[in-house]
Amino acid sequence: MPGGIHTRSNLFAAACAGLSLLIGSCVPFMNRKYYPGNFDTTTVRILISRTRSTVTITSRSAYRMSGNMAGHQLPESPSTKLVLHPEKAAGTIVLDPGVYPLLLNGAPYRGGFIITAIKGELFVVNKLKIDEYLMSVVPGEIPADWNEEALKAQAIAARTYAYYHLLKAGKVESLYDLDATTSFQVYRGMSEEKQRTSEAVAATAGEIIVYENKPILSFFHSTCGGKTADDKYVWKGNNLPYLKGVSCGFCSDSTKYSWETRLSLAEIRKGLQHKYPGIGAIRSINFKKRQGRVTLVSIRHSKGRIAVPGNTFRLFFPDDKIRSLYFSSKKIRNGIVLSGHGWGHGVGMCQWGARGMAKEGYGYKKILLHYYTNVNISSIRNSNVASAIKESYDRQ
Repeated sequence: MPGGIHTRSNLFAAACAGLSLLIGSCVPFMNRKYYPGNFDTTTVRILISRTRSTVTITSRSAYRMSGNMAGHQLPESPSTKLVLHPEKAAGTIVLDPGVYPLLLNGAPYRGGFIITAIKGELFVVNKLKIDEYLMSVVPGEIPADWNEEALKAQAIAARTYAYYHLLKAGKVESLYDLDATTSFQVYRGMSEEKQRTSEAVAATAGEIIVYENKPILSFFHSTCGGKTADDKYVWKGNNLPYLKGVSCGFCSDSTKYSWETRLSLAEIRKGLQHKYPGIGAIRSINFKKRQGRVTLVSIRHSKGRIAVPGNTFRLFFPDDKIRSLYFSSKKIRNGIVLSGHGWGHGVGMCQWGARGMAKEGYGYKKILLHYYTNVNISSIRNSNVASAIKESYDRQ
């Protein structure tokens, strides 16, 4: 979800200069398996690897390479394998697929790669069309066997989230628009694709959630536990008009609807030490709440006091320890017991709630309008939406 750092560099200029090498033929890859509709022509750049280790690119067919990466002897004859060593490299190369997809260390991806070497690190960015990206994201975020309307709602939320960050990221001065982790949306390439979720992406092609004709920051989470939360109570400085807490009542089937966990004072101290290495022995913990969710954690320890935002405190621990901020606490000897509901930050669409609404006959639009306040479902082809997006992009 929120966050992520975009590395900025002028090395993109190298992508259009230097060596341009054709490795075999360059027939466009047209594998549209599981996708019966038309692709959204908008492209998105996803950081799929940032590594100091060797990167290997292969394909079952020849592909095109262009750009300039100092420190590497590029093939002089047709080849379908490229091995890059980050400690030797500098610059950028662009790889475009042939008949078959490109594979990064054996994993297949749609679209092409932009590989940039900076100070001993390789940044591998997958450049592809929005709906090609969503064909992997949607099944990466929710089970593909869920009700069709829930899958459509997830497809639109994920597409909207991508468009929002496309505008936020700017033009070409950043290396990528989103990364492939939970900092944004889970993306694993073609290996994650499923037929039913690809059909949901195709059925909603071009549809996004808008507020004042612009794509919203469409947060979603696994399980709200009965009610969602205002974003301002989860992330300091946030107060978006369309991210307001609502009653859910549809997610009780979730395996994470209710939970309980025990945390010893030693565990709490260990979790906090990453951020506060000088913390002493913990004496007491107090939780401040809004809308039933913890917004601030005050910790008194042997060397002073610490005040930590609720969501920051949650993320200091493994995912299965504090599953949400919607909990009550009880003091026990040498620790606390937390009894809670839900899993995730609790803002925006509750995925299990979307499943529950779909099972009761609600369509995907009704689902989205329930979890996001005062929004509309529109198309990127809508003239008002298109002009608002262009205006935002031109101001970058």
